[in-house]
This record gives sequence, C-alpha cells and structure tokens, in this order.
Amino acid sequence: MQPEIIMKKCRGYFKHACDNAAVTIASNYHTHFPVKTVKRYSKAEKKHVDITEPNIIRQYNKYMGGVDVMDKVLSSYRPKFRSKKWWWNLFSHALNMAVVAAWKLHMELHTATNNRLSHLQFRREITIHLLHARPFVRSHPGPRSQLPIRLRTSYGHYLQSCAQGRCAVCQRNCRNECVQCRKRLHRNCFPSYHGLA
Repeated sequence: MQPEIIMKKCRGYFKHACDNAAVTIASNYHTHFPVKTVKRYSKAEKKHVDITEPNIIRQYNKYMGGVDVMDKVLSSYRPKFRSKKWWWNLFSHALNMAVVAAWKLHMELHTATNNRLSHLQFRREITIHLLHARPFVRSHPGPRSQLPIRLRTSYGHYLQSCAQGRCAVCQRNCRNECVQCRKRLHRNCFPSYHGLA
C-alpha cells in the first residue's frame, strides 16, 4: 500500500500502522496481536481519542529509547571516509558502534568516581593508545633458530631455477630453490636459511 493511501485511513489503522506518520515495521518475533486500545491526542478533534495499537508498535515504543540515544551518540562523531568499496560504510559503522558501546561501559563503570571521560576525550584516548601500540609482526614460517647439523655441515646446497613460489625466509615471490632442501630461496636469503650468515 502507498503511504498516501494509508494516511487517508483512520488513526490506528494497521494493515500498515498509522499514527502520526506512515511507518513500516517488520519483525520475526512480534505480531500485531494482541491489539489494545490506547489514547492519543487528535489535532482534528482537539481531544484525546481511543485508537487501536498493534502489539508490534507497542513493543517498539516501549524499547525505542535506547535506539534513539545510540543514534544520537553515533552521529556526534561519525567518521567521514570516502571509499568506493561497498563494505567500507558497514565496517566504519560497526567500528563506530563498538567505540560508543565501549564509552557507555566506561560511563557505567565510573559512575561513582570523578575520572569519567567525555565521548570526545574517550575517542582521543583510544586514538592515542592505538598510535602508541606495537605493530603486529606476522611470524613467517622460515627457518628454525637452530638448523640440524646435517644442513650446517653438508655440501651440495646450491640454487637452481624453478617455478615461481614463496621464499622460505622472506615470503616474497622467488624463482630459485635449493637443490637438496627443495626450498625456494632468494640469493640473499640462501645464506641465512642454511646458517652461513
């Protein structure tokens, strides 16, 4: 049904709900039953009138306060990034929601103390901590710290051409491999892998 048609119906009509404006609500839990009667002010009649209110609208009105507060806080410091990636808005919104939820927890935990941070101060503290954090170093599956004696003392280890693959030391693309070890290695990585450097 078009919103214009719904607005011509009486207040409380709920093939689609109609109160002050036409709204569409979908739920996988609530239905419109039980329908109850509530009082709403009518501008046309200049008095309170009884209208029918479906259960789904009543449940929404009962718990909507937290959603409105969350939307307000989210919009106060919304990150503004331009990206052509379709998922970037979802990611930045999820990150923003996580920061707001963390700030709310901070406010609850510090209700009695004087060291509560404002929303902006909290975001600045997070930024400062992230800037001072150590970078995550990915461990490369390279050589063991102590190679077996067989590798350190035996001869016959030399490089030959092969199909492209990843170097066992630096993980970059490489077209050489050790004849005996059958590991792909760059010329510069060869000595460190065999314990010669």
